[in-house]
Amino acid sequence: MAYYQGLIKRKFKDVVGSKYETIQKEYSEYILTEEEMRPHEIKTVLLPLDYSVTDVSESICELLSTYENATVTLIYVTDAHIAEIIRSSLDDAAADEFVRKKEEYGARLLDDYEHCLTSRSIRCKRRILHGDKQQDILKLAPEFDMVTLPKCYASNHPDSCSVSANAILLAQSLTQPAIVF
Repeated sequence: MAYYQGLIKRKFKDVVGSKYETIQKEYSEYILTEEEMRPHEIKTVLLPLDYSVTDVSESICELLSTYENATVTLIYVTDAHIAEIIRSSLDDAAADEFVRKKEEYGARLLDDYEHCLTSRSIRCKRRILHGDKQQDILKLAPEFDMVTLPKCYASNHPDSCSVSANAILLAQSLTQPAIVF
């Protein structure tokens, strides 16, 4: 930051009094620190998936292959809230069947993503969770250096989704770098 402060001080050297400090305070959220400008090493990547993800994205597999020595954790999340709605409106058997079918789909999707990543020599871990798609990812994210979100993550309309509101909200809520693909 010292280099940029010096540059700005030279630019504003004739400005009266503490005008520079005022400008620096007012625009501090837009001025990156030198630490923020340094690229961080990415060793762990979180890639959450759900029922709205229908295909394996070859482009994200290719992009993640650029992070040498990174480990990608694939997580498939089954929505517990929907299972509870089914349980309360129908019965336990219907809710259990819903969860079973979603977990079967999740296992196939995880297999496909794992194959795509391991074919590019990317180490993978995988998990299936039963919970809240947003909150669980927000709880897990601090353990990772980067989060990659499918653009239709947690969308109610995956077929016609350009970018889901949930994916945008989740990306904005994260403190780590995020890629929405």
